[in-house]
Amino acid sequence: MTFSKRPNATSATPENGGLRQASFLLQGGTSNAFELWLRLVNELSQFGADRICETVKTQQQMMHCRNIPEIAHLRAQWLQKAMDQYATESGRLAEIWREAVEKTVRIRAD
Repeated sequence: MTFSKRPNATSATPENGGLRQASFLLQGGTSNAFELWLRLVNELSQFGADRICETVKTQQQMMHCRNIPEIAHLRAQWLQKAMDQYATESGRLAEIWREAVEKTVRIRAD
């Protein structure tokens, strides 16, 4: 099995598209790039902690259940809440990314 060579920083031009374009926009050590990563890490860390708390809370509730339908109901509630939270979180992450790219493009254009 062979792996393609990783592109170097000079090959990351806007015409390559996708993540390379975003990488190109964030090059140069702008404060917006730093802010982007801080906001993304903070958001993901908080989201992960919230999901772990929900899982532990649900498991504790399940330990007090007396029959299978109760467990199934708790599991269904947990799953629905998780899906809702993941959908909301993906929107937040997309918004953070969009704001950071817009700021960086404005700085580069000036």
